[in-house]
Amino acid sequence: MSNRKQSSRRPGRPSLLTPERIDALVKAASVGVAQSLAAQAVGISYPTLARWMARGRAAVEAREEGQRPDPSDDPYVELHQRVHQARTRMAATSLAQILAAGSGHVVLAEQVRTYIDEETGRRIEERTTRYQPADWRAADWRAAAWWLARTFPEHYGPNSKALDQMIDEYVAKELPAADGPGSPPELAGLAERLQAALARQDKPPVTTAPMFLDARRRPTEPGR
Repeated sequence: MSNRKQSSRRPGRPSLLTPERIDALVKAASVGVAQSLAAQAVGISYPTLARWMARGRAAVEAREEGQRPDPSDDPYVELHQRVHQARTRMAATSLAQILAAGSGHVVLAEQVRTYIDEETGRRIEERTTRYQPADWRAADWRAAAWWLARTFPEHYGPNSKALDQMIDEYVAKELPAADGPGSPPELAGLAERLQAALARQDKPPVTTAPMFLDARRRPTEPGR
């Protein structure tokens, strides 16, 4: 007996998920329109679109696990897959443009190959892009900085913390709680020793030649 939840839609009631709405939602996703705005554009509420997408995702996962497909889920599966594919293509294209702007390159040629995966039955799209250096377009570091700030916000975002601040916060929060008031005296200078070790790692190695020259430049004491 199937555990699938039965639809509450009354028999004979036309479905709002029409092929025209699917195409419109996919088109909106392909240019980065937020799903809440896309729902308004096709005349439905965002909770309705969210339910459609959730049903499609659940059906896709069930089919990947080997369960028998339910034909009534096909429109929702199509919506879920096509919307996610459109958003993925949009994100990949936008990222390529950002990185190209950061390096001062322009797109020379772009080739797209589409095929059906024999195991999953999904339509796969592979995109190959060739770039050509553009002497007339200077690299814009702000494009790379924008991408770093959003891809690695903990390191490059506006709220990222310096190493010294993270160490101070860790020492203040973790060490007293772990060791209590009776902690060994050597833990008191843990932060200072760690900071000194990191500072030594950041400094370039000192050669013997500058040390010898510095010694020769020292003023001699009278009578020596």
